[in-house]
Amino acid sequence: MLRRFALLGDIHAEDRRLALALTWLKGQAIDAVLAVGDLADGDGDLDHCCALLAAHRVLGVCGNHDRWLLGDELRGLKHAHQAVDLAPATLAYLAALPATRRLATVRGDLLLGHGVGPDDMVRLHAHHAGYDLAANFALADLLADPSLPLVAGGHTHHRMVRAFDRPAGPPLVFINPGTLHRDHDSGFAVVDLERAQVAYFDLVEQPDHSLAVRPAEVAPLPGA
Repeated sequence: MLRRFALLGDIHAEDRRLALALTWLKGQAIDAVLAVGDLADGDGDLDHCCALLAAHRVLGVCGNHDRWLLGDELRGLKHAHQAVDLAPATLAYLAALPATRRLATVRGDLLLGHGVGPDDMVRLHAHHAGYDLAANFALADLLADPSLPLVAGGHTHHRMVRAFDRPAGPPLVFINPGTLHRDHDSGFAVVDLERAQVAYFDLVEQPDHSLAVRPAEVAPLPGA
């Protein structure tokens, strides 16, 4: 049962950043490392990423870019990986990733996905309101399940902790860890359910081109 866990956002083949994050997290007394998908399509080494995730027993899900790679779709995208260039173990690792995982925590079940629940293409932003929320049918499906208090997803590359009220039962809290992508606010999150907080960390490029982990913001976790 999860009490304190790490969340890795969209990885996009950032193997150097992933290696540092996983090494740093080994000393942080966490119960598990979870990844929200989109391992593929980036400027790094996808084979190395999948090997690292397997070695560290990261619990991940399949993102839309991983699905596109396996289906040989949209391979003209910038930095798109081609299946023929990848190790068989990498393709097998990606093919074994589920669309979602439902995990037990001290605050009830957590649904891990890429977008919103099983829909890997739905975006949920901090600024969404009104029609954007009313038309988010994937979110409505999650809200209809009062036994589900926590959801983690990515896809937008933007960090977020947001609560959605239900007519009855506890609110639904959605956590987005952001992304490891070097062109965004690269980093990850540590979720502490007993302290009711999400601590975000940046992966910072140093003047000597090495990488460092730096604390960023700490967001309260609603619904405690």
